[in-house]
Amino acid sequence: MKIIGQGEIAAIFGVSTRTITEWQAAGMPVALQGGPGVPGEYDATACIRWHVEREVRKVQGDNPKDRLARLQGDQLEMDLAERRGKLIEAGAVEPMMRAAIVSARERIRNEPARLATALEGKDKAEREALLRDLLDETLTKLSHWQQPGEHGEDQDVDG
Repeated sequence: MKIIGQGEIAAIFGVSTRTITEWQAAGMPVALQGGPGVPGEYDATACIRWHVEREVRKVQGDNPKDRLARLQGDQLEMDLAERRGKLIEAGAVEPMMRAAIVSARERIRNEPARLATALEGKDKAEREALLRDLLDETLTKLSHWQQPGEHGEDQDVDG
């Protein structure tokens, strides 16, 4: 619905024309900008939509106090998770993961000679089964890998 003049759109919202001027500065849509002696035109639907979205943003938006409280809460949650052993620094994980991957790589790289002998004379199904078993065993060991010294043992993927 097309509304002509600030007074008319102000009446729809129940505010003053000064408020409409402030809202326009804040981004309220104007279909046709008026000037001295020429009233502006407004699309009521667009203006109402803008106003509702603006009010929703106000309610949902963070003010500095809310943001600080949220960040402090996040920090407390992270501290608790760390104390409970549920959170560790990425820098502490990387060397362990690197060692596990290197160990798995070495295990896989050392298998061709053994497999070449084991696969000799086997049919396709037997070769596939041997390869599947090797890969499953390697992946299982990798999934149960522990950093050397963990639980009092030195264990790696070859383990």
